[in-house]
Amino acid sequence: MNDPDINSLMQAAAERQLAVAALQKKYGESESIPTEQLVRDMRELLFTERVVLDAIITLFVKLGHEADHKPVVGVPV
Repeated sequence: MNDPDINSLMQAAAERQLAVAALQKKYGESESIPTEQLVRDMRELLFTERVVLDAIITLFVKLGHEADHKPVVGVPV
């Protein structure tokens, strides 16, 4: 596994956490938020979630490929 894979996941997770915190603050200080703004904010949040999920999937796929190439001790090939 490469460090860039882990770094990518960590960066995506941090960006998502910042987006969530920003929205919590924004909505915590508001009396009313227009529906259009709420939809835009939720789309942005879903985008950050997709980036995190993509990084996780990429990491697991690469881990799976590495595991396929390493012999397991005690298991007949």
